[in-house]
Amino acid sequence: MEGGKGGNSYWPGFVDALTNVVIAMIFVIVVLAIALAFAAQLMGRKLAEQYIAAAAASAAAAASAPPAAPSAPVAAAAPPRMDVPVIPESKRAGRTHIPVSAADAASSPAAPRVAAVRNVLQLDFAPNALTLDAGAASTLKKELADVPRRGRVAVTARGPDMQLSANQRAAYLRVMAVRNVLIEQGFAAKDIDVRIDTRSSSAAAAVNVSFQEGAP
Repeated sequence: MEGGKGGNSYWPGFVDALTNVVIAMIFVIVVLAIALAFAAQLMGRKLAEQYIAAAAASAAAAASAPPAAPSAPVAAAAPPRMDVPVIPESKRAGRTHIPVSAADAASSPAAPRVAAVRNVLQLDFAPNALTLDAGAASTLKKELADVPRRGRVAVTARGPDMQLSANQRAAYLRVMAVRNVLIEQGFAAKDIDVRIDTRSSSAAAAVNVSFQEGAP
């Protein structure tokens, strides 16, 4: 029973080695967490700069465009009202879809073919599209030609992952681009309700324009 006496014990050395490994792993995890936090901040800043640059480019293009025919004055862009309910669609069935490509895309698609307005217009935006390209704007104006300039209009933006602030900013730029076209075509700014739907999520970014029938 004296085999353990006087012999070398490896247990203290094993505990020291295991402790050093655990400390090294904790250090690596802390470094990775700090690096991820900085990377997330940089990505958020770059996304915000891209949205601001796109909005500035759109404003510059609109300023350099030739003056259009006289129409109702364009009101200042108001912040989106989150408490405005979506106006229900009328009994007329159907929905008109207008595809919207990115303004800076390498090639723009052919003019979209759409049916007549049936109370609801849906503009399907490309993932990187924040404003209306020339084809989509022209198609939207044609669809609005026979719509009475009375009653209220609801402009609602939807898209994927609307809980993220970056996606909400992109939705705001899209809904305001559609609102400006409506005002340019003679709709009263006070009768246009804009809304960003943050409670639901859709597969693709879209802006719905719903017309309420009858007088306001």
